[in-house]
Amino acid sequence: MSHASEKHLQLFVRQITTAAANASLYQLEHPQVLNLCHQAREQLQILFSETPEVTLKLIENRLICADRPVASNLSVERLIEGFKNLEISYLKMTPGISTDELLKLTSNLSKLRTKGQEPRKTEHLEYGQVEVRYRHTESGSEGYSAIADFSEIAEQDRDKFMDIYHDVRKKKQLNVVGISEIVGDFVNAFGANADVMLAMAPLRSMDEYVYTHSTNICLLNLAQAKLLGIEGPLLNEIGIAAMLHDVGKMFVSPDILNKIGQLDPEEWAIMRQHPQLGAEYLLNSPGIPRLAVVTAYEHHIGYDGKGYPETPHNWQLNTCSYMTSISDVYDALRTRRSYKEPLTFGQISAIMLDNAGKSLHPEMTRSFLNALSSLEKDPD
Repeated sequence: MSHASEKHLQLFVRQITTAAANASLYQLEHPQVLNLCHQAREQLQILFSETPEVTLKLIENRLICADRPVASNLSVERLIEGFKNLEISYLKMTPGISTDELLKLTSNLSKLRTKGQEPRKTEHLEYGQVEVRYRHTESGSEGYSAIADFSEIAEQDRDKFMDIYHDVRKKKQLNVVGISEIVGDFVNAFGANADVMLAMAPLRSMDEYVYTHSTNICLLNLAQAKLLGIEGPLLNEIGIAAMLHDVGKMFVSPDILNKIGQLDPEEWAIMRQHPQLGAEYLLNSPGIPRLAVVTAYEHHIGYDGKGYPETPHNWQLNTCSYMTSISDVYDALRTRRSYKEPLTFGQISAIMLDNAGKSLHPEMTRSFLNALSSLEKDPD
């Protein structure tokens, strides 16, 4: 969103929240309320000249538009409060919206709305809520369907993720909100199922080309974190760190990244730079958790201290870095590539257990494989 668009959006928010405040004090038909709705509509018309729709989302208590946070002020805080009162997570407005429709929005945002009454959408005005899908369990009771959630993530978030990484390659500012939204989808999907490993079942069955490597690492790290009892903000930070652990590869030549076969010594020296390049990029990206910086730097350093980049003796790795190394090895071995077939779970287990206590954290590796053993079955 351009600086000019941000200005018009801020004016819209101020006018519509002021209209709602006036409607609460006086009445919806008050001339000042009508005038403010007229002005709000004018701001939307300017915004529609640049975008086919204006969608406002409430994510982690922040107002988001066009995948960017809206600068906070009193009017924005009032709109966020209005979202919470309406129990909505997004508001979509499209060209052709009328003053009457904005008056209905004003009424919903004001104290005139009957408590518990759901806001009704109109032709050019749509309200959204977080939708929870259910499935019937064997006992006949209803439970959350984590599998359905993962299927939707595959369709909805893949393009967003690739767009974010393409921007990184062009050295544009990292879309922190976009990454947070994707991770939030995964966390919600895991949280919807009491059995963490059951929630991971879709990872095994999905087409391997649907998800990128980083997305797989995110799912695997979240599963490990849940097994360790990690919840709340730290869980989200672990997911973000996983999504961005390989961001440094965006600064490595595609010829090296996509080369089939062994890298020569010069190419390998360049490849080994990606942890440091990624950490430096994330360190200079506003809003990125420090855990993501650390994980990007450490994910190729082994439990035994070997690997790269070189670190001082007795360097203590972060737990998230241990998780990422385990997930990284597992995903690399289980994924089909143009030059190799995926290994069976038995083969993967043997390799990972052989490296437990060497490049991989021993206890965390065994816990990870034990949890997966109930899902993964070798072909006959």
